[in-house]
Amino acid sequence: MKKMLIPVLLTAFLACNNNNNTSSGNDSTAQNTATATGTPTVVTGTYQGTLPCADCPGMDYQISLFNDHTFSELVAYQGRGQGIASVETGTWKQTSDSTVMILKKTDSSSFLASEGKLLLLDTKGKRIEGVLAGNYILKPVEGGDRRQLLADKSKAGIRFTANGNEPGWSLDLDNKKIRFNNINGDSLEASLPRPNPNTDTLKVYTTPGITISIRNTICTDDMSGLMKPNSVQVRVKDKTYQGCGEYLK
Repeated sequence: MKKMLIPVLLTAFLACNNNNNTSSGNDSTAQNTATATGTPTVVTGTYQGTLPCADCPGMDYQISLFNDHTFSELVAYQGRGQGIASVETGTWKQTSDSTVMILKKTDSSSFLASEGKLLLLDTKGKRIEGVLAGNYILKPVEGGDRRQLLADKSKAGIRFTANGNEPGWSLDLDNKKIRFNNINGDSLEASLPRPNPNTDTLKVYTTPGITISIRNTICTDDMSGLMKPNSVQVRVKDKTYQGCGEYLK
């Protein structure tokens, strides 16, 4: 199952707040976040939050800014689209006043790096003010840069990987095998069957020893807080494990 690459139209949910907010190009906090030497604040990392949405309760949003000036963006709209998560990648740049520009094939977005957070700016690149300004803040979360781990797995032929907690467990699928391990040292390896059902939103792999359900809905790791595009349930004998996963390119 391929990841859906749906452009995130940040201007759409800004529209729901245009009549209530004002912007100020002279905000001292927005303009003076660079260091005394003029060097912009370091912004690499992963940030997330629930952003306003013009036609839904909210938008679950996560963005990882990598030090090679590429990014990975994860989005899911609450209350519509069956909770399907989409992933988009692209490049970003940072100006001397710590404004971060997210460059995409369709619409582009801009954020202000301030006090370790990202603040979504309006369509004119101005800071959003007013009583709802706090709804446009993304907070940092650990563990977002998993590129080397995923590259190593992909090189080994793995096409889907997942993990969960309490107890800790991991799952890898390649084109032929299922490999499952948990923190107690239990492991299971089985041939990968054809999924049934096999839809764009749900795939279920069933063997005598293990059943794996993969849904294309956003999932939040209950320990790290990191969001991933797939929710995963693994059943081994009489035990059920819940966690998050992602397909590899």
